[in-house]
Amino acid sequence: MRTARSFLLLLLAVGAVAAQAQGYPRTIVDDRNKPVIIKSEPRSVASVSTFGADVMAALDRKVSGLSTLNNKQSAFLGDSVVGAVNLGEVHQTNLEVLTQLAPDLTIGLRTYTEPFAKKIEEAGAFLAFDLITLEHSLSAVARTTQALGADSQGVAMNRRFLTELEAAGKRSPGKVSAVFLWHWGNVPYAYYSNHLTTHIMQRLGAINAQGDPPKDMESADSAVMTMETLLRLNPDVILSFKGDDGPFVNHPAWKRLKAVQNGRAWRVGDQYVMSHGPIARRLVMHEMAHLLYPATYPLPLEVPVAARAKPMDFER
Repeated sequence: MRTARSFLLLLLAVGAVAAQAQGYPRTIVDDRNKPVIIKSEPRSVASVSTFGADVMAALDRKVSGLSTLNNKQSAFLGDSVVGAVNLGEVHQTNLEVLTQLAPDLTIGLRTYTEPFAKKIEEAGAFLAFDLITLEHSLSAVARTTQALGADSQGVAMNRRFLTELEAAGKRSPGKVSAVFLWHWGNVPYAYYSNHLTTHIMQRLGAINAQGDPPKDMESADSAVMTMETLLRLNPDVILSFKGDDGPFVNHPAWKRLKAVQNGRAWRVGDQYVMSHGPIARRLVMHEMAHLLYPATYPLPLEVPVAARAKPMDFER
């Protein structure tokens, strides 16, 4: 695994150097396998999902427009996105607002933007990415920073993350099981081990109770997990994301789970479901290490207060 990551990083570094040497215009191939011509360094950037805004913030730049999730601005990005134009819900971009904004570059999650891709392209250059795995994250960061004329910074971000992840893996005690859930309405979806967040979980020595995706579903990142299945798996730690602010549905199984009984069931921020940007993935790694091994890792103070994990709360 280490050899494969090193080889990928070398390819990204070579690509970055080549792109920097050629200047603008430059061509970036996105995850639609579509060559996108960036005519000049983008001065205004719109982000459909937090990924593009995350990269911009990591470069100490301001994003011009940003989508929301459940009509809320991303907590983990904090003040870096203050003033960004609201582009509407991440799964349904407000195309009228985007057209008026007319950004030089729009960066989006392919899953959510595919139905509107042609309209988005009318506003300016558009890069769409598949963001599930670690490799997706590394490659998308490299290509986005190339598009932004920040090639060397992108290579440095990827190298730093891989180095920190490897070091954290060596330091972590292991011998703990966990699951990461997204509660969509009243239905919990559990993430397979191919998702970056659960990949980090495993690299930290924890066992992902959901395991790998089935062989005929390699591109899937999650699947419904019934409360009966969750009770049978009974992991040591539960990480749950819920888009709205209300409490979780109080199924009778919750109080029988050892994670709930032991105070190790956590409500986490949206960086866990959108973990592929350089800021989100580091926040996830640092906070998850603390939640898995509180005796080994102190509370990471760099996580904004509004985005920090809190004990799960249930309907009464």
